[in-house]
Amino acid sequence: MDGSAPSLPLPLLALVAVLTAVPMVVALKKVRGYPARFVIFAIWLRYIMSAFHEVTFSPIVAGLSLNALGSVAIAGIGLLLVAPRHFLLKPLLPVYALILLSLISAAANDGLFTALNAAVKHIYFMVLMIAVYRALLENDGPRFFAPLLWAFAPLLVFQLLSIGLGAVKASEFDGSSSYIGGYNHEATFSIAMATFFVVACFAVTLPRLIQALLSATLLGGIILANYRTTMLAVLPLAAIQLVSSAMFSFVREQRVILAVIISLVTLAGIFVLAGVSAERFNDLAVFFGDPGQYIKPQAEFSFDERRLLSGRVYIWSGYIYAWLDGTTLNHLVGFGPDSWEEIFKVYPHNTIVAYLYELGWAGVFLLLVFWFTMAKLAVQAPAEDRATLVFAHLSFLFMNLSTMALWQIEGVIFYAIICGFSLFRKVESGAIKSQLKASLRPV
Repeated sequence: MDGSAPSLPLPLLALVAVLTAVPMVVALKKVRGYPARFVIFAIWLRYIMSAFHEVTFSPIVAGLSLNALGSVAIAGIGLLLVAPRHFLLKPLLPVYALILLSLISAAANDGLFTALNAAVKHIYFMVLMIAVYRALLENDGPRFFAPLLWAFAPLLVFQLLSIGLGAVKASEFDGSSSYIGGYNHEATFSIAMATFFVVACFAVTLPRLIQALLSATLLGGIILANYRTTMLAVLPLAAIQLVSSAMFSFVREQRVILAVIISLVTLAGIFVLAGVSAERFNDLAVFFGDPGQYIKPQAEFSFDERRLLSGRVYIWSGYIYAWLDGTTLNHLVGFGPDSWEEIFKVYPHNTIVAYLYELGWAGVFLLLVFWFTMAKLAVQAPAEDRATLVFAHLSFLFMNLSTMALWQIEGVIFYAIICGFSLFRKVESGAIKSQLKASLRPV
């Protein structure tokens, strides 16, 4: 179910890396401040390195791959660029709590070293989120998103090449195909494409026609990547973008009627898509028809039940019942960060299930506090951006229910961007205490 896809030919990957580096460097020159340049370069570098997965995923030093070392380097550079006072932001408190809990859980199980990966990802998130906030602050807000789009250019180029070369991955039990640009897995690539789509939605300074064409192209790319979780996750955001962009083209008196019409058309479109892809999404109807019947040990699953939702329900059962069989300490703080790798063949495919197994009840509680704290920033944003930000948060949270977006650096990038923009809009709207606003002034 989760087999890796072969990468594109290395000479071709190298050529794309060089060619896409040119507009990326131009974008670096168009923005002001080191935080903005850091964000653009860090994202571009991650997508390029992930494309070379047959090279960058192999351990080379102390069990760490080039990709892992790259993440450590980016997190370290970010720590040097971000002013220390920004780490005192109250919304970041749940992140510190999760890092501390990871250390406690690791110490209670296999040792502190096992918490390194989790700590790096949390630090990566914090520095990128703060850098996005500073980039917006120093580059006239959403104007920063237009040059940031160039960091995502490799994704489209790689996908087009995979289509042209016929580099397709048959990834599901139903034999469906995924065009993922030679990336390791459709989950990683589709989350990166969803991030590209979200940034395009944020780039309101682009000419409306160009923004619309780019958004439509990216939605098509997400469909070609054919990862069901991501396709469903971006649907609400795509719908709200269609409604909001159309509404603001009409006078206020006409917007309510127009919103109703577009909403009905969008809903009809979703039903049509569901009808055309009935076989692809049939598992969802089966599962939600009676989800309670799947709460049972893995040994009690029938052959067809083990295949449901690409095996996810069966996988979740294994993790949940393994956690239930643990000690009281395991129930509280879990079996330790990344401890699943020693027991299970595949990762949990659900961030909440993963946190329950690795960090116990305490981890699930802090994870929900973390998500709620960040979503609250979006709710407090000005009205013109509130809907887009809220739906972007909902898209990310939905992804975590059927894959582990927060476990992948590509998902961390997605979340850092929407959280950084949410923080910027909240601060800008004045919905923050004066002393905190003073602490966030650019240096």
